[in-house]
Amino acid sequence: MKAVKVRKEKAEEIRILAEKIGAKDRKRFIKVSGDFVEIPILDGYEEYFNDFEIIEQTSPVENPKKGFLEILENSVPREHLKFIPTSYKVIGDLAIVKLREEVNEYANEIANAIMASNPRIRAVWRDLGKEGMIRKPKLELLAGNGSETVHVENNCLFKLDLTKVMFSLGNQHERQRVAMMSEGETVVDMFAGIGYFTIPIAKNAEKVYAIEINADAYRYLLENIRLNKLKNVIPILGDSMFVTPESVADRVVMGHIFCQDFLETAIKALDKKGILHYHESTPLKVLDRPVIRVQKACRRLGKECKILNLRKVKNYAPGVVHVVVDAFVY
Repeated sequence: MKAVKVRKEKAEEIRILAEKIGAKDRKRFIKVSGDFVEIPILDGYEEYFNDFEIIEQTSPVENPKKGFLEILENSVPREHLKFIPTSYKVIGDLAIVKLREEVNEYANEIANAIMASNPRIRAVWRDLGKEGMIRKPKLELLAGNGSETVHVENNCLFKLDLTKVMFSLGNQHERQRVAMMSEGETVVDMFAGIGYFTIPIAKNAEKVYAIEINADAYRYLLENIRLNKLKNVIPILGDSMFVTPESVADRVVMGHIFCQDFLETAIKALDKKGILHYHESTPLKVLDRPVIRVQKACRRLGKECKILNLRKVKNYAPGVVHVVVDAFVY
């Protein structure tokens, strides 16, 4: 029985990867041993974790509870089981699952199996995509009740309504990475949402300007500032193109993946010089496009920039990745 052995600080990132690719062995619990965590994986997935130590667990902790896939073996025909997803997202006490058309008629059975296998889940929602620039979720309730929850991540509380605002679990590492770099700084978060970046950053920064155009998200932003007992956040309701303060920031976060038109506004928010975190969804064949856009925007404003980093945040679609450009602008 194999497991990936990683340091505690990398454990959540690797757990999410294992869940995403269906590698995690749900019949065993994750084990903690000193500074390391053992994440159980199924045979055949070792190549996905080449950068980490793969061990044979001599004393695995078995999970006596049936997983939702095991429960479904009795209610879904064998030929349809292969179309059922091996994992789902959990936000607070709510689950979100993506289903293929081939299993539409078994949607309720799948949702009930998820709830039966995970007592913490209060409701299961089907993910039908996102709508518009504000990426409003399209969801269908499959089982249980309720759409408002409080999600805990890296000691931060995020209250939200899944039907009104999105929450991306795949950005967790990026949120914490930027927060750790912001100690003592003044930061502008141009697309704050419910506080995805704002809340963790504010726990280290001197001051955070949090801008959000969506009234529903803004309401939860205010609530999350209160829940996390933060006194250094200046919330602003409005379009970042017009309400972003100029010449105030040491660091600007552009966490929306379709925000190229806001680059000059972001650069103007920096106090003469500073760090820009620019996010974009880009095809692999034009992976340098985000960097070029940042460089051109700087030149248009008579600024110089040094590209510090171009890193992948997560996969967005086949052949398309969500990346972030870290640039020092001066």
